[in-house]
Amino acid sequence: MAGREDAQQAADALALALEEAGLDVGRAFPLLHAAIGRDGAPAVEIGHLAPAVAGQLADLIARAAAGGITVDVLRD
Repeated sequence: MAGREDAQQAADALALALEEAGLDVGRAFPLLHAAIGRDGAPAVEIGHLAPAVAGQLADLIARAAAGGITVDVLRD
């Protein structure tokens, strides 16, 4: 069940990062959780976002990118 544990660790890390960025995860992302997808692969679901929350998240990512913060390309 390592895949499920990996998904849970990723969900926890995402929740913590969102909180550290100033978002109220309990209110803005109430459905954030680890899951197993239809294909049996581990996943992290964030649920439905209110338009204001999506805008905040987009602004946060845009400001990070403008500041030179990027992520490595994911490889399969």
